[in-house]
Amino acid sequence: MEPATATATAAVADVPVPVPVHAHVHVPAPLESPTTANSSTSPSSEGDPQNQNERQPSLASTSTRPDQSKERITVPSACVQCRSKHLKCDGLNPCTRCSSNSFECIYVRSRRGFKGPRRNGTNGTPNKANAVSGPVDRSCPMINPGAARGASNVPSGLATPPDHRLQTLPRGVDLPLFDIGQELVSFEPKPLPSGLDIRERCIEAFFYHFYPAHPFILPRDAFLKLRKEKPLDALEAAMRYVGSFYVPQAPIVALGHEAERTVYNADCPRDGFRVQAMLILTIGLDGYRYQEKALQILVDAQELALEFGMNKREFAFINGNGSELLEESWRRTWWEMYIVDGMIAGVHQKSTFPMKDIPADVGLPCEERDYVSGAIPSPHSLADFDEESFDGRDFSYSSFTYRIAAIRNLGRVLQSRQIMLPDKPTIDRIDAYLVNWRLHLPESKKDFINTEGQLDEMLFQAHMITEATTILLHREHSELDSSVARNVDSCAPHKPIIPGQSYNIHAAKTIQAAQDVSKLIQLPVPLVKHTHFFTCVVTLASIVHLSCWSVLMPLVHDDDLKQQLRLNTGALKTLWQVWPSAGMAFGQVKGVAQEIYAAKKQAAEVGFWANLTEDEVMRSMIEDQTIMEELELFDDVVGPRLGSA
Repeated sequence: MEPATATATAAVADVPVPVPVHAHVHVPAPLESPTTANSSTSPSSEGDPQNQNERQPSLASTSTRPDQSKERITVPSACVQCRSKHLKCDGLNPCTRCSSNSFECIYVRSRRGFKGPRRNGTNGTPNKANAVSGPVDRSCPMINPGAARGASNVPSGLATPPDHRLQTLPRGVDLPLFDIGQELVSFEPKPLPSGLDIRERCIEAFFYHFYPAHPFILPRDAFLKLRKEKPLDALEAAMRYVGSFYVPQAPIVALGHEAERTVYNADCPRDGFRVQAMLILTIGLDGYRYQEKALQILVDAQELALEFGMNKREFAFINGNGSELLEESWRRTWWEMYIVDGMIAGVHQKSTFPMKDIPADVGLPCEERDYVSGAIPSPHSLADFDEESFDGRDFSYSSFTYRIAAIRNLGRVLQSRQIMLPDKPTIDRIDAYLVNWRLHLPESKKDFINTEGQLDEMLFQAHMITEATTILLHREHSELDSSVARNVDSCAPHKPIIPGQSYNIHAAKTIQAAQDVSKLIQLPVPLVKHTHFFTCVVTLASIVHLSCWSVLMPLVHDDDLKQQLRLNTGALKTLWQVWPSAGMAFGQVKGVAQEIYAAKKQAAEVGFWANLTEDEVMRSMIEDQTIMEELELFDDVVGPRLGSA
């Protein structure tokens, strides 16, 4: 299928802070560590500063031109703006209402008097724009019009993420809860003690906001007790750095430098706590778009962990100091490093997930409630999990374990790509793993939200990883033309897909997985509570949605697709308030959407879709314009704030 237009590069500054389109700001120097100063570089600060108002129609000529000098065009219908508001249109170009309100005046060419083929008529040749060539699929089956659709939960208010630490929320201190946007439910507020200094507030923010998505260090109370008994300088420094993302006025850059210096200090003990500190630093730097540096620190952490045998089952017992809770923390640290290694390889596609090939017999993590309570059951093994369906034993595995199983499937996809493009038997074999993962989820793991309204974040991430893996497996064979989104590369390089006219099983699975990612956004929990890797999964799904939307016709049944695009862009805007990587992705997705909209508008103006009624074309254009107005409003708010920062 032919995309609507070639995509222009989104003018988003490639810097490690959330810079929206058309913004160009000064950024502090990147962090450097002794081990990465020569091999890792920060993103460049190239920008494309432009006039923020250049997309607004100029009123200089129209304001002084008498109404009688406007040429009346022969149109039997109102313009898009007047028709969408059910107002009378005078047919001028631009019409009086659009001119006085500074609206862009668009007309859809009328089909009245055209005797050619209608929707169920005979074949004919419609009038096409000169820029459009080639066959167009008139009945794109990409979107299932009968699928159940949840109500859109994109916030109707405007997110304002320029300082990416939520300074615009109506609170003067740290955020006990995130209620950004009307789609987020309110949780029981837990304000931080007002007497805490900024460094301690960062520690508390780490536990409240970041820790639920990556729960591998000791739970809060156990950690606070342990740090009174022994120095944990490197671990605390890394926690303060990531916690500072959520604390207004926290010196993020300074805390980042401190964390890196402390972790790589020659006096820092080479133990499991140092590995934990490096893993936290890796996640934080990756979310702040220091991807190469994050990967290097992760490699250093893996080497250190293997140096003292963290991949061995006995490591947890030997280094647990008689504490079952600490033993569980060591097991979780190994598996979290395994998952982060897989996620970075999967969403950035710049590494190979080396940990998938490292032999390990580490016990599997327990449920989160058991970890927090300290009632740690005897751990199961990965071999037990693999034989679950055949040995007849009725074990209950944790959500963390299903998260591990999901990342193992991602590893199988990445492994299949290392030699050549996977053949059909290989794809079928890996797809069977994905299907079995879903089929064998126990009933207790079918719902993300428990009876108390709490999200199972580990299970959420397991599904997130599985949907992303499905897209990565099938998209290359889907014949969905990805060229329209070639510049959406903030998470991973563009992967060209050879387009085709057919709709195959790979396209069906790719599109279904992208739709399921959008459904994850609708869960009634704060989006900023999720792992920052969700940003890249949403971006991956957005590329699929944009490929579908770019087909050169207004789909009569594309309401679901438009809602999914709204969900995805709304999610990226919200995540941007904490993670700069989401800001970069939002700017790129928005840039592609603008170009697709412009091409569809041009095709409508020249009467390209003769097989659709005028009302259908008009309705589609109005809906498309609504999406673009939401994106433009966001720019109008963000731009001035960044300019004054």
